[in-house]
Amino acid sequence: EFLYCDLASMKSIRQFVQRFRAKNCPLHVLVNNAGVMLVPERKTEDGFEEHFGLNYLGHFLLTNLLLDTLKQSGTHSHNARIITVSSATHYVGKLHLNDLQSRCSYSPHGAYAQSKLALVLFTYRLQHLLSANGSHVTANVVDPGVVNTELYKHVFWVIKVAKWMTAWLFFK
Repeated sequence: EFLYCDLASMKSIRQFVQRFRAKNCPLHVLVNNAGVMLVPERKTEDGFEEHFGLNYLGHFLLTNLLLDTLKQSGTHSHNARIITVSSATHYVGKLHLNDLQSRCSYSPHGAYAQSKLALVLFTYRLQHLLSANGSHVTANVVDPGVVNTELYKHVFWVIKVAKWMTAWLFFK
């Protein structure tokens, strides 16, 4: 069964959660895997810079709105799980607390790295809080490595050519 959710829209996320909850289904695994990479400067419908809005805020809101359902679904013998897909790019990311929307100087690379760093920090903090409260939910953040997907459509043409020539060898 398919339920639509646009992570670039806070309204869509809230509607999705409302529809999901109405089904009264348990939620054992939440995989936060949607995202954009290196897109030109643009905003979500809520006015957030797109990398930060979709890659981080969308997952943050979705996870928090579903957290009670996850907690109710986890048991002592089978924890519910939150798996958030990030990127090794988070290592070069800087969290600009005074400019989370990258308004001062926009860089697609910087905005992407910041969104992935925010995901890592959120997941670490969430896991700490879940553990401290004895919750039967675990929060994990993963790096899938370099995967041959359409995420690379906004990179410079030289990178696209290099990717085309080497993806079969180096990319998953």
